[in-house]
Amino acid sequence: MFNLRTIALKLFRAGKTQAITSIITVAIAIALVVMMCTYGFSAKEKLDEDIYELYGDSNIEFGYELEDERYIDKKQLTQVANLSGVMAVAPILLNPEVTVEGISINMLGVNNDELTKSRLHFTDNIEQNEIIVSERLLHSLEKSIGDQLEVGHQTFTIADTLPIHEFNTAYITNADMKSLFPYMQEGKFVLVQTIPELEETVGTQIAKMDEYLRVDLLNESEAMQKNIEGLLVFIVVLSLFVLIITGTLLLSNFRIIFTKLQKQLMRLRAIGATMTQVALIVLTQLTTIIIIGVLAGTLLGVGMMKFGLHRIIRSLALPPVQTTIPVITVIVIALVSLVVLQLFVMWQVWKSTNVLPMQMKQLEKQVVWTRKKGWVSSGVAVIAIFLLLIGMRENAPVQSFIGSAMMTVLFIYVLPYVFKWCIQHSLPYLRGIFGKNFYIALQRLLPQVRKNMSAILTIISVMVILVFSTATMKSVAVSSEQYIDNKFETEVHGTYDLSDITGEQTLELLADIRNLEGVRDVYASSGIASLGVQLPNEMIDADVQATNLAYRDQQYPVTGAVVKESFAKEHHIEVGDVLLIIDYYNNQNYEPLLVSAISDESTLFQYSDIVVDWSEEIANVLYMHEVFVDADDVEVLQPIMSKLPAMHFTTKTAELEEEYKMFQQRYVLVIGTLIVLIIGASFGVLQTLTNDILSQQSSYRITRLLGLTQNGMMSVIVWQALIFVCYGIVFGLTFGIFFTKLLWHVIDPASSTLVDGTAVLYTVAIIFVLTLICFTLQGYQMSRRQL
Repeated sequence: MFNLRTIALKLFRAGKTQAITSIITVAIAIALVVMMCTYGFSAKEKLDEDIYELYGDSNIEFGYELEDERYIDKKQLTQVANLSGVMAVAPILLNPEVTVEGISINMLGVNNDELTKSRLHFTDNIEQNEIIVSERLLHSLEKSIGDQLEVGHQTFTIADTLPIHEFNTAYITNADMKSLFPYMQEGKFVLVQTIPELEETVGTQIAKMDEYLRVDLLNESEAMQKNIEGLLVFIVVLSLFVLIITGTLLLSNFRIIFTKLQKQLMRLRAIGATMTQVALIVLTQLTTIIIIGVLAGTLLGVGMMKFGLHRIIRSLALPPVQTTIPVITVIVIALVSLVVLQLFVMWQVWKSTNVLPMQMKQLEKQVVWTRKKGWVSSGVAVIAIFLLLIGMRENAPVQSFIGSAMMTVLFIYVLPYVFKWCIQHSLPYLRGIFGKNFYIALQRLLPQVRKNMSAILTIISVMVILVFSTATMKSVAVSSEQYIDNKFETEVHGTYDLSDITGEQTLELLADIRNLEGVRDVYASSGIASLGVQLPNEMIDADVQATNLAYRDQQYPVTGAVVKESFAKEHHIEVGDVLLIIDYYNNQNYEPLLVSAISDESTLFQYSDIVVDWSEEIANVLYMHEVFVDADDVEVLQPIMSKLPAMHFTTKTAELEEEYKMFQQRYVLVIGTLIVLIIGASFGVLQTLTNDILSQQSSYRITRLLGLTQNGMMSVIVWQALIFVCYGIVFGLTFGIFFTKLLWHVIDPASSTLVDGTAVLYTVAIIFVLTLICFTLQGYQMSRRQL
């Protein structure tokens, strides 16, 4: 007895070539997705672990310099703990010059709170008269856990070790530390955990408590975090593209399999098989293909991750990842991919079950435009346009993306009807231009438009993804370079994380920097403040910024205000006018400012309407944000960075190199994925068209008997394949450019999208050459057979 499962598996023999091809297609796609996603998530996890290893749960560290004899007292701790946004505070005492049995060690006094444990990486509580030492110190003292250790006038029991090999370090309780060194108060430095995004605010408030405090925001890895997060988003989008292309390829193979099973399924329906039973047979077959392909692809991807990924990472300078394979992540990726591909299976099952027994031989519907299709298309177009308008007006990326996607899908849907209309109305003219063989090829295409739509959609999808990926990459690279050029007005650029340096303090800091050896010049810019400006007839709001006018350009005076030209025209401001600046937040009026110049210089007015010099009174409320240093390297600024750890400097050269490195990481992923997609898509499309032409052998023989020559028949076959491929490429490129430009225009109207013509031309040329070679050989073989 046969059940539905065994019948389904036995029917595989009718299309085993396509079944094997489908399994290989799925396996390659899943392997690529597993590799990319596993790499992305592992790199993110590795970075998170490295950051936690460095900082634990702390966001800020503040305290006094080692050579400074000051210590944190209880009043300061209470002030910090009461600040809005502070979640935990942990004081730590430090003496770097303690001698134990002739060995100099770093001695830390700690509490047993979770913040301290996370930062200093110990787990068990340290009791009084207990000590935890580094492994290196334990070996140097030739001691073991449980031994006694004399420190000063006290005896401590070695309770545990720290996995620190480089330093002679020991931890004791804060109480024991104060007992050994009575002059110490609550801490030499303090760990602070804040609510995310409030680090800068809290750090600024701490810095204002005492000018001698050193405040350090633990954000050195912020650029790397953004790099990894951006890379991860890119990987997820690429993986989705891979699954979409794989799904369209599977639809082509499923159609071929289903065509070969028509007789068997028709007989089953004729002898009484229900629609549900036919659906179970088709579902079993196609689901088996997907499951085998997903399992094989997952194992292949894991194997490549295990034995080849680290070599690729080193050669391409990609961010490092965990050395172990994240099994849970791999399983989740495989299951998600299985669900996505199963949606394409369900589509084919639905198509298979909606056919009556006598319809099996006429599965392909004619491409006919109806009134119902017109109304539905019009409704979708209205919704898409509405979403696009919302996206443009409110700068809403989600609505913009959905609207762009809906419009693109709608255009793809009406393509067969447009294509058929164009062929029908251009046949007489095309015959006179390209000849009889081209005319015959076009005539043969008309019944095949709907039949081969999955192959056409595959080519269109590849072209859309190609244009979107390469254009986005190229546009981002150009815009990033332009952004860096605008940001670095000098070779060295610095940012200050806090908001406690203003007015006279800024001028003093700039004088200190200017006096450093190797610094030729320096100037600074403040943060932007929205202040009130009293004009003769009205009060207006304006964005005000402070900078060193004399150092930026000799044409500007040292005193007074420089006003943006467009802003001055809008509010009728002229040189010589007096502006009264009002600070709404502090409810304070400042000395009147004389308008000394009106300018349209883009670098001076990137974000502000009015620029004043640091010497003006208003500069006392504008905190310093950026510093521009005319120097060759950041090393000359080391004294400033040591004094102000919240000050970070980098060079234009280093920034460009880092940006290029990040671009290359994404570019390698994009190009590698596109190569696999193009090869897989080309193989699937050529296979579909080849099978379709083979299924028309009898029709071609009749044409031969009616007078078509052997070379003419070969020409018709080649023309038919090339027209299909051209159809997909032309409309794919059109939609790709339309979708890309529309999406980015709605998200950022000021952005310019640059199509990567080189990548497009290479891809189109490869597809054309493969099509020409494949169908020239097939046409030659079919045309030389005996009639």
